[in-house]
Amino acid sequence: MLKILLSFFVILLFNQSSSAHGPSRQKVSLKLDIKAPASKVWDIVSNFEEFVWNEEVEKSESNGNKVGSERVVSFKNGSKIKQKLEKINAEKMMVSWRVIETDNKALPVNSYAAKIFVKSVDSNTTNITYKSGFYRGFMGNDPPEELNDENSKIKVTKFIEGNLKGLKRIAEGN
Repeated sequence: MLKILLSFFVILLFNQSSSAHGPSRQKVSLKLDIKAPASKVWDIVSNFEEFVWNEEVEKSESNGNKVGSERVVSFKNGSKIKQKLEKINAEKMMVSWRVIETDNKALPVNSYAAKIFVKSVDSNTTNITYKSGFYRGFMGNDPPEELNDENSKIKVTKFIEGNLKGLKRIAEGN
């Protein structure tokens, strides 16, 4: 009988501790081929000062194009996010940044970091890999629906899809 009670107690304790943990890190990774030379695509991607790829973005303002530079991305709906350039590697054609301030209507995230890799496929085709990692917009337990894992991931995916679509449009000259 004592073993049964002890087993029940352990199961109960395990269930309470497993449901009390915070949010899990979410990831979104998308790839896209662009019909343009990698050097042309890299020139666009590596220009932290000018981020106007996404049609939802009204303007972008930056204080530079080197590691540590910050930019404010203003959306047409009035939302703003502030990003900081973390790495830029011309040899590997990789750039990364993180969100340091966000409006949950635009991007409901915490600890958002993104990387873009530019890779030449051939002389006129470039492959883009866009990776992001983040936590949902509400860090506590029982988040409101608009700030839960699923909705945060949906918003991030739409944001990245918009970025890639705009990058493709600009690089291909359409």
